[in-house]
Amino acid sequence: MVDEFYIAVIIEDFFFSLILLIAFIYSCLILFIRRFHHRNNIFILNICFTIISAVVYFIIYFTMLYFDIQRLFASNMCIILFYAYNIASIAIPFSFVTFTVHRFCSVVYFTKPFFKTKQWIIICITSQWIGEFIISLPFIFRKEPV
Repeated sequence: MVDEFYIAVIIEDFFFSLILLIAFIYSCLILFIRRFHHRNNIFILNICFTIISAVVYFIIYFTMLYFDIQRLFASNMCIILFYAYNIASIAIPFSFVTFTVHRFCSVVYFTKPFFKTKQWIIICITSQWIGEFIISLPFIFRKEPV
C-alpha cells in the first residue's frame, strides 16, 4: 500500500508541473506571436517569468525537503536558500503590483506620453526586480545558527 505522504507529494509535483507548463506556453505565445507584442503583454510576460522562476524554486525546494533534507539545510546553503525563498515568495505579488502601477499611471495620466514608452516599461520591471533583491538582503546579513 502506498503511503499518503507520497501521494500528496506526487499531487503537489503534478500541480507545480501543470502551473509551470501553462506559464511556459503562455510566455511562448507572447514571445513568438507578433500581434501580442504590446505594453500590457510585456507585463504579463514578466508575471509568467516570475511564476516560472518561483515554481522551479519550489519544486526543487520541496523535493529536496522531502527526500534529501541533509543537503538542503547544509550550513553553507542556508543563507542562499532563505534568500532565494524570500525572492520566490515575493516575486509574484511584486509583479502584479508592478502591472497595477503601470495600469494606474497609464489610465490616470493618459495624456502623458512617457507612460506609453518602452522606457517606462523598463523602469517598472527593473525597479520591481531590484526591489525584490533589496528587500531580501537581510537574509544574507543574518547571523543566526542553522
